[in-house]
Amino acid sequence: MNTDVDQDHAASRILALPTYHWDVAASGDEAAAFTHTVSENDIAAYCEAVRNYNPLYRDRAAARAGPFGRIVAPPAFAFMVAPHRRNEAMHAKGFAAPEEKGEYQTPYAKCELRLFRPIHAGDTVISRTFLEDKLERRGKRFAQWRTQASDAAGEIVLDYVYTTIWPDGPGVAAKLQAAAAADPLPEIDPHDALAPVTKHETQEAIDRYATLTRLTPRIGTNLHQDAEFARRTLFGGTANTGVASLAYCAELLEQAYGPAALLRPGARVEYKGIRPVRAGDQIVLRGRVTARDTHSHQVEIWLHAQDGVLRGVGSATVILAPR
Repeated sequence: MNTDVDQDHAASRILALPTYHWDVAASGDEAAAFTHTVSENDIAAYCEAVRNYNPLYRDRAAARAGPFGRIVAPPAFAFMVAPHRRNEAMHAKGFAAPEEKGEYQTPYAKCELRLFRPIHAGDTVISRTFLEDKLERRGKRFAQWRTQASDAAGEIVLDYVYTTIWPDGPGVAAKLQAAAAADPLPEIDPHDALAPVTKHETQEAIDRYATLTRLTPRIGTNLHQDAEFARRTLFGGTANTGVASLAYCAELLEQAYGPAALLRPGARVEYKGIRPVRAGDQIVLRGRVTARDTHSHQVEIWLHAQDGVLRGVGSATVILAPR
């Protein structure tokens, strides 16, 4: 079997389909289920992609001595093992994604991730992605997609809602192209502050994320790697993926609370993009505890670049270890 020929044939078939536009989209549009059995190499590749070198995720000896007793995947590994497959939902309906046809991008707006248990090497994860809702707010259009995943026994593993901007809605371009002035850093009481995390984003790192986390072939263009196409999008240039920034938020929380805090039922982390994170950006993530109770903390997160401009905000619920 010639895999390259098969992939070229599949790409040609998809590119011959009409474009999935706003008026075509309908709640319930769904991709076929996706199944993947996790390996230690998958987890290591993901950690390399987001530059998270916690030995609990990569070193068997360290993992055996840790809270899980074996290697575990970091929280945002969810996006690799249960990928957001909106393009496949469009294919199932007989359409190609606008990105695949090089027409326009439907970029990330925000995502909220919930995990119900850790993911380990050897787990088989079965996921489904479907269009949950179409939203029109203040002259802008958004598509709200949901991905749910369970294990081989049918127990839920994770759930996330991934919202994209639909750029042919009026007013979106003007908002994204507004002049960006430096945003003041939030005042954080030292008692409530989390230790900051810094990430240097480069095009090499953006490309590496795309390569190392992709379990299925990609067809067509995208604003993360295709500079010519990206210049024609709302962002005007290449940018990292929103879920990579969400992974950085998860790392901030992991360093403050340990990875288990986001891997217990009731935990959640959300990241909302305000402006694109570009190659060359030196990103600093800062967090503040806003509420505490016996079993959990509520946290706010800010992501600023070297120019002082706010790139995005996050929020989370971390679940504390039982006493």
